[in-house]
Amino acid sequence: MNELKNLVGKDLMVTVITASPKEEKLIFSEKHTESEELKGLVSKYKVGDIIEGPVTGVVDFGIFIKLEEGLEGLAHISELDWSLVENPGSLFSVGNTVKAKVIGVEGGRVSLSVKALIPDPWTEVKDQFKKGDIIEAEVLRFNPYGALVCVAKGVCGLVHISEFKSEDDMKIKLALGKKLPFQIMLFEPADHKLTFSFLQEGVEAAKEEEKKAAE
Repeated sequence: MNELKNLVGKDLMVTVITASPKEEKLIFSEKHTESEELKGLVSKYKVGDIIEGPVTGVVDFGIFIKLEEGLEGLAHISELDWSLVENPGSLFSVGNTVKAKVIGVEGGRVSLSVKALIPDPWTEVKDQFKKGDIIEAEVLRFNPYGALVCVAKGVCGLVHISEFKSEDDMKIKLALGKKLPFQIMLFEPADHKLTFSFLQEGVEAAKEEEKKAAE
């Protein structure tokens, strides 16, 4: 931290290694300022290569993996596992040896995917569900667009916020971690697309049954 404080106010020559307007993030590296040397290192790799190396950094947006001396690749948080990953540190630690697949080589950067070497759970359930099915599925989390609902580990879809009066109404009706009745409105496993409609009447019917049983 003291070393970083010494840099405040100074001009540095850096290389952009990540630029994501959507996430409003710019990531720089001071180590990779010699672009010709960096290009030489990066040119050894191509999309589809399988690499193995130690984790050199764990950040909120993914992990860095050492490819060779002077070169690291980034596995974005969305490429760490088929299941939702909210904290890369819960899966990886600095020093862990990890295998990954090269999915991008561009602008002096090597992009990696760990989940590409893990069986795709969508292929395992592709024949289990279809559009129109009424199932019980677990509510995993809320976001500004609705609720993320999962039918299996790594296989999740959205219940859109428009089905509810408000965000508060959605959170009241959909309890996190609870299995509730939904109807599948779209299921395209090849494209990893899944959407649901919440069956409020199913919940009300279950409550009525519980009430009768109690009486």
